[in-house]
Amino acid sequence: ILGRSNTGKSSLINALFGRLTTASDVLPDTTRQFSSFTIEREGMEQALIFDGPGCDSQLFDEQQMIMAALNADLIFWVTAANRPDRQDERRFLDHLRAEQLKRLNHRPPSIIVVVSHIDLLRPASVWQPPYNLIDPADTKAMNIRAAMQFIATDLAIPIEHVIPVCLKQGREYNVQDTLWASILDQQDARKQTEDWALLRRQMISAGRFLSNLPKNKDNRGV
Repeated sequence: ILGRSNTGKSSLINALFGRLTTASDVLPDTTRQFSSFTIEREGMEQALIFDGPGCDSQLFDEQQMIMAALNADLIFWVTAANRPDRQDERRFLDHLRAEQLKRLNHRPPSIIVVVSHIDLLRPASVWQPPYNLIDPADTKAMNIRAAMQFIATDLAIPIEHVIPVCLKQGREYNVQDTLWASILDQQDARKQTEDWALLRRQMISAGRFLSNLPKNKDNRGV
């Protein structure tokens, strides 16, 4: 989980996973740049989640974060809907994508952009979810949709990977349904890729076995 400071990274972790168990005993050599946790949830195998410092923090080591992100299964980039200055965010993501292109034999992790603080968009005094963001009919929904489109363009991310949420206590929105569905979809897609890779290896092994069968009148090495 990466992004700028004060965008809601810790709140996102709490909203997604609730009670967390420290993973310091799982990864004793985990760098101090990260807070690490182990998670369990129905529909997902046990996993580790890492919360990094804000990309605008003095604690942020860009190269270290790039390496950590490259080895992740999934990246959440948390950005605030009410903060339009995203130049540093785009620069980091461009650097990450450039490094991904260098790893030809490694499947790059998907990036999901989580847009926080959507409740602060105009009109700020109005908060009446759920909102229709496909065909918005009211001002709040239109502004949320517009923010998604701007962010997708600013960060060069497909808009279907941009998910607006509210993480404020008592106002949680779009986390337990839309965001979790995206996580499980990504997990399923990755597992399918791994299954195909396993099947391919098995077929190659089987091919070697078949090619070594003796060829005679009854067995023609089919």
